[in-house]
Amino acid sequence: MKFLPLFIFWCLWFLNYSTRAAFSPILPLIEDNLSLSHSEAGGLYTSLSIGYSLSMFAAGRFAFVWGYKRTVVIGFLGISLALFGIQWVESYPTFHVLFLLIGMATGGYMPSIIPIITETYDSRHWGKAIGLHDSAASFSIFLVPILVVFGLHFFPWRRLFLVLGITALLLPIYFWKVSIEPKGEMSQRNCRYTDLFKRRTVWIMSLLSIFASGSVTGLYAILPLYLIKERGIDFSYANTIFGISRIGGIFVSVLSGFLTDRYGYKKILMLSLLLTGLSTIGLSLAFTLPLILVFLFLQAAFAIAYFPPGLSAVSKLTSLSERSVATGMVFSFGSIFGMGIVPFLLGLIADYFSFQIGIFFLGLLTTLSSLLVKFLKEKEDP
Repeated sequence: MKFLPLFIFWCLWFLNYSTRAAFSPILPLIEDNLSLSHSEAGGLYTSLSIGYSLSMFAAGRFAFVWGYKRTVVIGFLGISLALFGIQWVESYPTFHVLFLLIGMATGGYMPSIIPIITETYDSRHWGKAIGLHDSAASFSIFLVPILVVFGLHFFPWRRLFLVLGITALLLPIYFWKVSIEPKGEMSQRNCRYTDLFKRRTVWIMSLLSIFASGSVTGLYAILPLYLIKERGIDFSYANTIFGISRIGGIFVSVLSGFLTDRYGYKKILMLSLLLTGLSTIGLSLAFTLPLILVFLFLQAAFAIAYFPPGLSAVSKLTSLSERSVATGMVFSFGSIFGMGIVPFLLGLIADYFSFQIGIFFLGLLTTLSSLLVKFLKEKEDP
C-alpha cells in the first residue's frame, strides 16, 4: 500500500470533519451569546445537514463530470470562504445560512474521495485503506474539543475558525499532487438514482447510516450541552473529558477496517450497531461521573466502528460506475436525518423532558437497527 496519498487523504478528512466538529464544543457559547433554547441551538445542525446532504447527493451524481479531484478542491475552497465569514456573523438567521453553506462545502468530499481511494488501492486492501482514512474523523472528534478549550485561552472563538479557513486553502495543493483521477467505467453517465432506488440493499444501507450518523455526529452535537446544562459539569472540564473520551474511536476505526477485510462487512456492521446502541443506552442511564466517563468512552469507540464496513459495503455492493452515486445517496440520508434531525429532536425533547430520555430512545432504535443487516444481499443487478 502507498502511504503518502493515504496520509494526505487522512489530513483532508480530518480538516473536513473538524470544520463541522468544532461547532459542538462551542455550541454552549453560541447558545448563551444568542440567548437560544436547546432546540434552537440543535436546529443549527439541521441547516448544516441540509447543506451537507444536498452537496453529497449532487456530488455523488455529478463528480465524474466535474472530476473527482476538482470536486474535492472546490469544496475546500468553499470551506475556507465560509469559515472566513464566521468572523462577521451576529444574528441567528445568518448563522443558519452560514451553517448551510458550510454543509454544502463539506458534503462533496466523501462521494469524491471513496472512488479515488478504491482506484488507488487494490480491493483486498479497501477495508484497511478506508479504515485508516476514516480514523481521521475519530481523531478529530477526540482532538477538537481539547484544542477548542486550549485555543480559547488565547483567542476569541471566531478566530479559531479563521485558522481552519487558512489551512483549508493550503492543504488541497498537496492533495492535487499526490492523488490520481479515477478513469473507470465511462458508463457512469447511465447510472441513475432511479436504478438505485429500486435496490433493497441501498435502502437498508441508508437506514443503517441514519442510525449510525445519529449516534456519532447527531449525539456528538449535543453532548457538551447535555454534560454542561443537564449534568452541571464545568464548561472546560466537560469539553476536556468529552474530547478525551473520543480517543478510543481512533484505534477502533482502524481495527474495524482490518476486521472488515478479515471477517466481511456484514458481521462487523451488525456488531458495531449493536454495541453502539447498547452503549448509548448505558450513557443515558449513567448518573455518576465515573459511569458517565466509561460510557462516553465506550459509545464513542463503538459508534465509529460502523463507517469502515459501511463504506466498504457500499463499494462492494456497487460497480465503480455506481460507487460515487451510491455513496452520495446512502450517506446523504444518514447526514440529513442523523446529523440534522437527531440534534434538533434531542434538543426538543430536552426542552420538554430531558436529554436523557432522547439519548435512551436513540440507543434503543440503533440497537434494533442491527437486525436489518441480515437482509443485506450481495451486489444486485441494476
